[in-house]
Amino acid sequence: SKLFVKKGYAQTSMREISRAAGLTIGNLYNYITKKEDVLYLVFDVFHSMWVNRLKEEGVFEIEDPVEQLKTAIQKMLELVNEHRDMVLLMYTESKSLPKYFLKIILEKESGLVDCFEKILKRGVEKEAFNIRDTFLLANIIVYLLSIEPLRGWNLKIRFKVEEINNLIREYILGTVLKT
Repeated sequence: SKLFVKKGYAQTSMREISRAAGLTIGNLYNYITKKEDVLYLVFDVFHSMWVNRLKEEGVFEIEDPVEQLKTAIQKMLELVNEHRDMVLLMYTESKSLPKYFLKIILEKESGLVDCFEKILKRGVEKEAFNIRDTFLLANIIVYLLSIEPLRGWNLKIRFKVEEINNLIREYILGTVLKT
């Protein structure tokens, strides 16, 4: 993924991909047939990391919806900070995926949104959250969690990454908590 970000997906050759992967070009073609396959695999790995991180950290076992949401936000911000290049790549290069790969990736993205929607619905049911539309807000939250890699070039004029993350956290919690 760093190769695609550094050089640009369109300018990256299969030979450069094989070098970065430590495989001969012949061995690389045993696993993939074209550059789009590599891009899809990068996206697939990253989307799996999102949901797996929530599971591994026990987010879905947390009973208190406020604590559950805080933990989910924190774990996702950590993941985004660790893999900001991958996030940027996903949002800028998804247009390069063939339709059948794009459909799979968008379904996985919807799975992450679904995780957040479930948290929000539980919070509404337990009267901890005041939300009109949990689906819309879950989509907004997932997007907001990726805002630093996407808009960091502008946000960093005024804020450090830690401040951006704190403001995102405060904004989301301020939006959902019942007043």
